[in-house]
Amino acid sequence: MERHETWSRPVREQAAELREQARRLRAGAAGVDLPDPDGAALRKQILTHAARAESAARSLERAADALADHEAVLAALARRESG
Repeated sequence: MERHETWSRPVREQAAELREQARRLRAGAAGVDLPDPDGAALRKQILTHAARAESAARSLERAADALADHEAVLAALARRESG
């Protein structure tokens, strides 16, 4: 039987990458040095992208949790079949 416990790992890695992207976006927004209102508009746009990245990361984490639950069920079934 193939190893199912690795299905959730790449999903968690993608979530971590999105969280890092959000962190970099927030840092970039803090460094925007344009005069108002252009600077404020650009910062808001960057922060909106950061919030979307965080939201996507949370969704991926939930998906990874669900996959991990399925992986546990498949592992239990495999043990039951082999034992």
